[in-house]
Amino acid sequence: MIYAHSRKEGDARPWQELSEHLSRVASLAESFAPRQLADLARVAGLWHDIGKFNPAFQQYIRHDSEISNEASSTPHVRSVPHSAAGAALALQRLPDNIGGRILALVIAAHHGALKSGRWLDTIEVSGSPLLQASRGGGLPAELEQQTPSLTGTPSALAVRILFSALVDADLLDTEEWAIGAPRTTNYDDIAVLHKSLDAFCFAKIETAQATAITEKEQRLATLRRNVFEACVQAADNSPGHFTMTVPTGGGKTLSGLAFALHHAERHGMKRVIVVAPFTSILEQTADVYREALGAENVIEHHSNISPLLDTDRNRQACENWDAPVIVTTSVQLLESLHAAHKRDCRKLHRVANSVILLDEVQTFPADLLEPIHAVLKRLVEDFHVTVVHGTATQPLLAGVAGRRRRSVLPPELCVSMKEIIPNPASLFDAVRDRFTLEILGDLQIPLDPAVLVDDVRKQRSALVITHSRRDARLLAEMLGSECLHLSAAMCATHRSQVLREARQRLDAGLPCTIVATQLIEAGVDIDFPVVYRALAGLETLAQAAGRCNRSMKLPHPGRFVVYRAGKVSNTDEEILESRAPKGTPQLGLEVALSEYFVRGLPDLHDPMLFPEYAGKVLRRLDTDRKGIRTSEEEFDFEEVAKNFRMIEEIHISVVAPYGDAPRLVRELRHGGPSRERFRALQRYTVGISKTIFSALFDSGWLEPVMQGDEADASLWCVREGDASPYEERFGFASHESDVMLRPLQV
Repeated sequence: MIYAHSRKEGDARPWQELSEHLSRVASLAESFAPRQLADLARVAGLWHDIGKFNPAFQQYIRHDSEISNEASSTPHVRSVPHSAAGAALALQRLPDNIGGRILALVIAAHHGALKSGRWLDTIEVSGSPLLQASRGGGLPAELEQQTPSLTGTPSALAVRILFSALVDADLLDTEEWAIGAPRTTNYDDIAVLHKSLDAFCFAKIETAQATAITEKEQRLATLRRNVFEACVQAADNSPGHFTMTVPTGGGKTLSGLAFALHHAERHGMKRVIVVAPFTSILEQTADVYREALGAENVIEHHSNISPLLDTDRNRQACENWDAPVIVTTSVQLLESLHAAHKRDCRKLHRVANSVILLDEVQTFPADLLEPIHAVLKRLVEDFHVTVVHGTATQPLLAGVAGRRRRSVLPPELCVSMKEIIPNPASLFDAVRDRFTLEILGDLQIPLDPAVLVDDVRKQRSALVITHSRRDARLLAEMLGSECLHLSAAMCATHRSQVLREARQRLDAGLPCTIVATQLIEAGVDIDFPVVYRALAGLETLAQAAGRCNRSMKLPHPGRFVVYRAGKVSNTDEEILESRAPKGTPQLGLEVALSEYFVRGLPDLHDPMLFPEYAGKVLRRLDTDRKGIRTSEEEFDFEEVAKNFRMIEEIHISVVAPYGDAPRLVRELRHGGPSRERFRALQRYTVGISKTIFSALFDSGWLEPVMQGDEADASLWCVREGDASPYEERFGFASHESDVMLRPLQV
């Protein structure tokens, strides 16, 4: 008997036969893959483990069950490689066929990561002896007699999606055999979900219109109804590229999902993937969707936690996006679409045949715009995907049907985008009296933080948005203990609690002041009469202004106040500029100041201001600075994965000692990894810079929950004790010196 997987010592259940495993993986992979890749996926499933026919592999599988995955967990037992055998067969069977080379890359990588196409010669050299040994060990001749076909355009994305289908099929079949039952996926159909959402939205619309007191509130309620109806009507359009330009507070979160679910149901698409730039928006969005659709139908997937070491338990815990509605970050989606490792690619076949709602598209890094638009264009053209670019500050980088304007992107990336909302400018006119724009101080001169604090104290309630975590902390301290604070130094659950407290204060008519970083300004549903924002690019200012009189409940316009951020010098008390983050944010500030504010106050209510502004900023930048598109064309997966980083600075995931986190950490340690435990821990993790991490680690505060090969490939937590570097008000330290001030007490 020839086996694919063995049991641990003492487990009397039967081992999995290799022929059964190959057949089941082939069937699953074929069903997972898009139509043009289905035949390749079937053969990839049949060939991926043929190296296990090797008698040497069968001998060693009896020593360690993990050997079946080419990752021995027993140090003294040498694993026997097997993946290269199937890759060598693909190259020998289809020597002059692009399909053969794609199969070889995918099969060779199915226990690790995709390599560059330059590795094919090496793969064939290393795999040929393994293939020959497998033939000697009983590899059936008929298994080799496959002639798979590839239809459509070969691309790096096609390779990743094929890789995803194979990896997910392999892991799911192995998981079902190991556990004795398939993974439960009790999700509602898309048709059921869109009916549930319609009922939910209609109820909210009716309530909003019935409870609107003033003419302004009635106007906003009517706007939201019009947006919803336009989205449902536009769903009949053929799949493709869409824009959705809606003013802040116009109901984009639910109406966009209504478009997506109706569109998916009418065009046979399997899921909706909602993409937000910040976890603060993602958490809020996921909560709304769970209320409307049921928690079981919505997966919330952040980018900062995942299974680490390649073990059977971790493979079972890996996220594969099998729900009908996925709410994730732009980091998670876009980095996965350019990834090489199986852990990151596993879910990609679920992206095909889906609707992708991109929220706040103006936040994409400028130096990655070309590869981002290239992969989105490929998804639409090759994999039956609809992409919606949604924002109140639409940059319109790739074109809109019926409009002629010079594109920021190369001509080959331009597409005809259909606007979902008829005449979106009329929506902005309807809320033009939402706020007035004011300047505090002189925008040419950094403002003394004390002057800002004095002005904020005059307000009963106000929101202050800063450039950095450190600025936010210092201003909150100056404003006193009643001032709330919000930044990415706090875990998601902590941030949600602060936002909940702020909304309760505002709803009750109590004073409320928050100082926050930019994570609050794009899409977060909160409403202040006065909002202060450190001078930044126009799209950033407009998004921040969207938190001002958001619900139009004030009898007069809200006040949106812009100031030039300053800080006090540590040496001579001079007021220095607190600069915006490097790159696009700083350049956007310079363009806003030199080309708009010098002429007066820009009209942040005008949706056509932002395409013009975006063009002025982006034409000064390289929109593919690292040459990722060239690496994609060369099938250099390692180079692309290394260079495509939505956030340049590497952050290390640390579980904050907040709320239920200590209990969840104990459960993970004692019960082992599972999707449910990882999902629960997502809301308690914080991405820590390497500098702050080193200070925390050197001070003795941290210990690993699950450890990888490097610090940034591990999940860490704070040691339990009487004291903690995580503060109830501010979260983790915003500066290395802050860590050093806190002694470890256990």
